Amino acid sequence: MRTIFRFITGIIKFVVCLIFIICLIGAGMAAYAFYIAPDRLTTEDINVESSLVSRDIDIAVIADTHFGAGFEAEDFDKVIDEINAEDVDIVLFLGDLIDDYNRYTIDDFSKGTGDPAVISEKLSEINASLGKFAVFGNHDYGGGAENHYEDIMNAGGFTVLKNESYVLPGTGLRLIGIDDLLLGYGSVSISESATSNMYDLILCHEPDIYDKLTGDDIDFMFAGHTHGGQINIPYLRDEFLPSLGSKYLKGEYSDGISTLYVNPGLGTTKIKARLFAEPEITYLHIKSI
Repeated sequence: MRTIFRFITGIIKFVVCLIFIICLIGAGMAAYAFYIAPDRLTTEDINVESSLVSRDIDIAVIADTHFGAGFEAEDFDKVIDEINAEDVDIVLFLGDLIDDYNRYTIDDFSKGTGDPAVISEKLSEINASLGKFAVFGNHDYGGGAENHYEDIMNAGGFTVLKNESYVLPGTGLRLIGIDDLLLGYGSVSISESATSNMYDLILCHEPDIYDKLTGDDIDFMFAGHTHGGQINIPYLRDEFLPSLGSKYLKGEYSDGISTLYVNPGLGTTKIKARLFAEPEITYLHIKSI
């Protein structure tokens, strides 16, 4: 009888300890997700070689700032400093600049009413010798942003590509910008402008259109939109994965012909938390061979 009692007591102690450890781990993960991860800034370097470019080209890629209560203008300063320290040739922004334009310009945040002109000023501080380019995201159409986003980006020195291509003179590089496909006027047919005699790089907000691109001459594609899952835990992340952003989550994918890279973005939406999906600046280094 005493042996059975000890056995049962041991099991109870084990279960209690296990529950305590699980709760401790859960609390630690929650603290990291809410108070540490959203304020981190990581970088990822991708190196490719191509005979199609006439010179080495360094490109910085950012996405999904979602300016608002969870990501204010001063939070962008470290992004500016990081990119400028790398002395890149081109900067690409993949959409979702302001989380909710109407709310941002009306509601009071910690430092007062959100001012899009301040965002433009911050964007203008980013240096890129060959130019800065952007596409629309779904949040750049929703929330009253459609008639303002392009002006904000232009004031910050960015050229917004809407289903159009842009050849950078003397480089052999062509940028192909696809407009947002959820709330905008995106058309994958612009990908047909890719040719075999230039390095063709597509920028688009939603990654899952990668499967719909036409032609065999696309070399690289960048997308954002997913936040890398934001809360990147199975089942929980499904609450954060948006339409056209559930197949390609984050990182690099290839079909053997072209490569897709999904940038996990800088800001957050719904809640200011990230887990296993830290904010990132992606650098693409194209070496001429």
